[in-house]
Amino acid sequence: MIYRAVIAFIFCICSSTALSAELADGKTYRLTVTAEVKKVGDTNTIYTAMKNNKFEVISKKSNGDYIVRFDRIYTSTSAHLVNSNWVKWGEMYVLPTNLGSSVEVTKVAKESLTGLSAGPLIVPFKYRTGNDSLAGDATIGMYAGLTFEPGCTKSNWCFRFTPLVSAGISQVSVASGEGTESKTSATWAAGFLITNWADLNIGVVYGQDRIGDKEWEHEGEGWWSVMIGWEL
Repeated sequence: MIYRAVIAFIFCICSSTALSAELADGKTYRLTVTAEVKKVGDTNTIYTAMKNNKFEVISKKSNGDYIVRFDRIYTSTSAHLVNSNWVKWGEMYVLPTNLGSSVEVTKVAKESLTGLSAGPLIVPFKYRTGNDSLAGDATIGMYAGLTFEPGCTKSNWCFRFTPLVSAGISQVSVASGEGTESKTSATWAAGFLITNWADLNIGVVYGQDRIGDKEWEHEGEGWWSVMIGWEL
């Protein structure tokens, strides 16, 4: 029952986090590159929006550009940016649909790091608490959670914290006669992501495996592991 509920929850989250061909009005996004924008009503001055700045889409213009308002702003002391006109909180800017060199803004603006998060994951090993053993019963599956972003450093590295649930399948070793055989188990887990590099996430999870056989010594037994995940 728990496993089915987790699968249903993750399916809903993954559907809601699908990539879009354009930015949606009222939603918040994060720039993954540093971009140049112009203030609404001022076509002469160029302003700089640093990588990791967050902005809300106000509306889309007829030419495809976006009217946006920045609500989390980072700056830089790098030599090549020292004379930049930084965007300011609360003011509206025109974010072009193409940022130069054929870079589309929809490719470099991701939905805000805060909010729903989902993607595929791999659990490479398990530390089983029942007999204090380390097993190589790897799991592949999907995770879903809610991401919080306390902040970013001056070097533009952003710390993320994501409580999550996950579901997947594992290949586990089951005693059979004098040897062992490999069986597929249904696996669920819960935990949190503790950091990220680009779209790669590293986390800690606690979970259980079930093959539907109460005679299996690890049926429903808890385990701990690290996970590697990719955000959709």
